[in-house]
Amino acid sequence: FVHCSSVAQYVSDVAGIPKVLDFGDMDSQKWLDYARVKPFPVNVGYWLEGKKLLAEEKRLSRQFELLTCTTKAELNTLLDYGVKTRSDWFPNGVDSHYFHPGKTYDPDVLSFIGRMDYFPNQEAMLSFCEQTWPLIKRARPTAKLVIVGASPSQEIIDLGKLDGVTVTGFVDDVRSYVQNSALMVAPLRIARGTQNKILEAMAMGVPVLCSNIAAGGVDAIPGVHLLTANTPEAYAQQALELMANADLRAALSREARARVQSNHFWPTSMTKMETLMERTAGEPTTPGGEGALINEN
Repeated sequence: FVHCSSVAQYVSDVAGIPKVLDFGDMDSQKWLDYARVKPFPVNVGYWLEGKKLLAEEKRLSRQFELLTCTTKAELNTLLDYGVKTRSDWFPNGVDSHYFHPGKTYDPDVLSFIGRMDYFPNQEAMLSFCEQTWPLIKRARPTAKLVIVGASPSQEIIDLGKLDGVTVTGFVDDVRSYVQNSALMVAPLRIARGTQNKILEAMAMGVPVLCSNIAAGGVDAIPGVHLLTANTPEAYAQQALELMANADLRAALSREARARVQSNHFWPTSMTKMETLMERTAGEPTTPGGEGALINEN
C-alpha cells in the first residue's frame, strides 16, 4: 500500500503480491489548474509538469491491482482518464472531539484558515478581499474578516491594512478563531482533494461558505451541510444572510457537524479502506485488472 504517485515507483515493479496505490488526489490536475491562472512564462512550466505527471499517473495506474482516492470528485477524475484498473475512494476523517463547537460566536466575524504561503489560499483571499469584502463592508460596516495561517506573504500581510481585516500569521491553535466566527469562508478557485479546513469548521459547527470546487473536497450536500457561491455578489449575499440570521446559522451548524460525524468519522473511513484491502488481497494479482469498485455510499 503506497500513498501518492511520487512513491509508487518504489513498488510498481513488485510482482506476486497485491499492490494498492492511494493517489489521495490527482496531483497532475493541480499543476494544470495552476497553468490556467499563473502568468506567462511560469504557466508554461506548470502545464508541462502537469502533462508529464498526468502521463505518469496513467502509466502507474496499470501497474497496481487497486487505485484509491480521497473524494468522489478525485475518483471521477481518475475514471475520466480511461483507466481500467479497479478504483474506489475512502474519505479523510476529522476528530470531532478535538474540533468541537464553541459556546458563543461574534455575528460580525468571518474567518479564513490555511497556510498563507500556499498559492491557492493566497489567490482566494486576494480575490475575496478585492471583489467581495467591499460589498460586505458596504452592507455591514461592523463586519470583520480574520485571516489565520502561517507564513503569510507580503501581499497577504498588506490585506491587514483594509478596513476590518486582520492577518494573524502563525497561531498555536486555530480553533478559537473559527469557533468565534459567524462563518468560515473558503472561496478557493483551485482546490484538489480533501479540504480539511472545511471539515474542521463543520465539525466545530461553524457554517462554511465556499466555492463549488472546494465543496467537492468533502462529502457534503450544498445547501444542506454548507453553502456555495461562485461570484462576489453571491458570496456577499450569503455571508450577510448568515451573519444576520442566527436561526439559519444554527440550522447549518447542526447539519454540518452531524455530517462530519457520520460521513467523515475516522473509524468508518478506515473500515472502508480495510474492506477494499481485504477484497484486493483475496483476489489474483492482476495489475491493471478491469472493473471499477465505485463506492456510492
